Amino acid sequence: EDTCATNFMIRDARMQALVAPEKEPITAFIQKVGPLFSQKGVSTVMVIGGTGDFFELADTVIMMEKYAAVDMTEEARKIAASMPSGLPAAARSADFGNIRARKIKHDGLASTGKVSSKSMRCILYGDTEIELTFAE
Repeated sequence: EDTCATNFMIRDARMQALVAPEKEPITAFIQKVGPLFSQKGVSTVMVIGGTGDFFELADTVIMMEKYAAVDMTEEARKIAASMPSGLPAAARSADFGNIRARKIKHDGLASTGKVSSKSMRCILYGDTEIELTFAE
């Protein structure tokens, strides 16, 4: 449960009060989304229907209404101002942290047998069939 989607995205004020930051195994994305842009230049597009905690951090809020996109930024800002999320300001302005260099371990990609393709929809990677029908 500690690494489920909800815990990854937010930690509300009540959970922050119950579980001290040093005891929390993950850092919620809401604490990193601002520094991710300001320090690393990486924009974020989110599709969320279950929390308004990101309203105060969002540059733009779009709502789907009857299959049409509607700009709700001003309304979201009013809601955020009247109902603070409880996220401490220090958490919103935290340092993003270092990004470690990554590289593919070639031995991690090695199959235990032959790699082959029998059709356009799948490949055999050793004994594993990889379905490609919906891959783009």
